[in-house]
Amino acid sequence: MRNITRGLLVVFIASLGYGALAVLAKLALAEGVEVLPLLAWRFVLGSGLVWAFVFATGRPRPPRGRVVELVLLGALYALNAMCYMLGLDRLPASLATLVFFTYPAMTVLLARIWVGERLTSRRIAALALTTAGCALTVGFGVGSGDALGVGLIVLSVVLLAAWIVWSHGVLEGLPPVSSTATVITSTAVVIALTALVTGGLGVPLAPAPLALIAAIGLFSTAIPITAFLVGIQWIGPARAAIAATVEPAVTLTLAALVLGDRLTGGQWLGALLILAGVVWLRLERQPESVDAHS
Repeated sequence: MRNITRGLLVVFIASLGYGALAVLAKLALAEGVEVLPLLAWRFVLGSGLVWAFVFATGRPRPPRGRVVELVLLGALYALNAMCYMLGLDRLPASLATLVFFTYPAMTVLLARIWVGERLTSRRIAALALTTAGCALTVGFGVGSGDALGVGLIVLSVVLLAAWIVWSHGVLEGLPPVSSTATVITSTAVVIALTALVTGGLGVPLAPAPLALIAAIGLFSTAIPITAFLVGIQWIGPARAAIAATVEPAVTLTLAALVLGDRLTGGQWLGALLILAGVVWLRLERQPESVDAHS
């Protein structure tokens, strides 16, 4: 029982960090930080802090023969992160988060297409609920953003689903924390190179943007990644996935308090359908892959 309590607590801490990401990113973008430098520094700081945790705790490293696969996973994760942040730059944080949170259902669909996983009646119901919720949310919310922004978020959902399905086989049997550190290091390198080619890594040298970048690297990258992995070890992936469902609620609350985002009645209905679909899916009794975040 003590491990379950501790596990739920650390997963909740991870959800707070992930949930705050969209709001912190919107604040940093408003301070003049460009999308690619913001992402590059996020993963540079995040990977450095996770590696510090690996070395400080003496965690085992992934075998050299598996590093190439982890690097390729990191490159795919970079594409997902860039699409998400570019979409977030064009949309309210609440709308972007609700569309993005359909990724568990998209993962189920892609797993069926890619690796032939069975589509149970529960999974079909979850797909129907999240799809209807996404349609309502976007239908009532495009006026507050634009179609390109929604399209970028949807593309990030597809890329993340592909990442999860692919990573299930790649990460199996590998030490989770150091393997994750390797993946996000590759992510940092890909995004940093892209930023250098397209304009550089410079950010405004003022207290507010620097503090926001540091907060994103620490509180919305390194801490939640590590906390979520530790939580999985204590309570298992199914309980951890269900507990992490509070993440969009964190984002919506912070977006309303900090950014003044407001959802319409139709969007609230869409949000409830998305959450219902995700919870229904995650209550299924089966081994689940580790969730990832942008």
